[in-house]
Amino acid sequence: MFRSTVQALLARSSISTWRFTLGASRSTNIGLLCQRKQGLAMSANRQSQQPRVVVVTGCSSGIGLATANLLAKDREKRFIVYGSILGSLDEEQTFRETAGNALNDTLFPVRLDVTKDEDVEAAVAMVMEKQGRIDILVNNAGICTKKTLETISMSDIRRLYDINLFGYLRMMRAVLPIMKKQESGRIINMSSRNGIEGAPYLNIYTSSKFAVEGLCEETAVIGRFFNIWVSLIQPGAVSTPIYETMRSSGLGGLGSKSISDNPDVHEIDRKLSMYRDHDLEWSKCPSITAEDVAHVILRAATDVKPHFRYQPQEAVAALAERKYRDPTGDEFIDYSADRLRPFYGKAGDK
Repeated sequence: MFRSTVQALLARSSISTWRFTLGASRSTNIGLLCQRKQGLAMSANRQSQQPRVVVVTGCSSGIGLATANLLAKDREKRFIVYGSILGSLDEEQTFRETAGNALNDTLFPVRLDVTKDEDVEAAVAMVMEKQGRIDILVNNAGICTKKTLETISMSDIRRLYDINLFGYLRMMRAVLPIMKKQESGRIINMSSRNGIEGAPYLNIYTSSKFAVEGLCEETAVIGRFFNIWVSLIQPGAVSTPIYETMRSSGLGGLGSKSISDNPDVHEIDRKLSMYRDHDLEWSKCPSITAEDVAHVILRAATDVKPHFRYQPQEAVAALAERKYRDPTGDEFIDYSADRLRPFYGKAGDK
């Protein structure tokens, strides 16, 4: 039984790069590995000469819509984009109007509900039938909730997870066999500032993003051996309709009002929920536009060696640095609790 050498760049983040070198190898095995790398390089060169096929979920509005349009309208015409919408094209006025001349040229609508297995299978099969490959998946579809944990219904929890986590899973499971066969691909998953910190009262939303982060860490490691790169995008506040959707769906709302108006909420929770309106750290992270995030996604799609994590805002990058530098996690929990303490005092600090 002989030892083999495999060198892979694993879990490269914007904070640090990790390298693992395993064992030593016989020269014959090194030769085979070099041949494999040369083959992948030739394959990548051929791919660079033709548009890359991209599937973007959640394109009815916000980040998904901005990303689909940015890639489809690329001046170098490097992408053919399939953007998922929930309704028919006639019903999706914003998608239709913003697409302009790119519609049915480099941007194609796909009716897709990520909570339905059959929709995912049909959408991926359709893209493969027309293009024969899928080079990039951008998982973006998602919803948010803001309530105390005990006042969120289990049906709302299941709904959020079905979109935010299982929707990502369905899409990844559908494209991974294709990308592995191609021995190339990129998966770009929308995480959040809340994939770094457990923000108060965004409990279920935060937990869904933490789950996505863990899923991606494993997939990124295995993916490197197939020339599949996995990236997470971690924006802070973004000007999108997500909070309007949250309110209209009965899932809470922005600021403290959605909690303070609930008669079943404890007085301490009412006070602590004010933090988002007054937190100085949060104010250092002003809202950016969906188009700003789309440009970061473009970077992840085109960087020669894409990072595992991208933070569009400096304040979020600083938050990530604080979180990941302490292996025990104690420092970050203390820091987060200290930010809330002034509001707890308003309820009567004992």
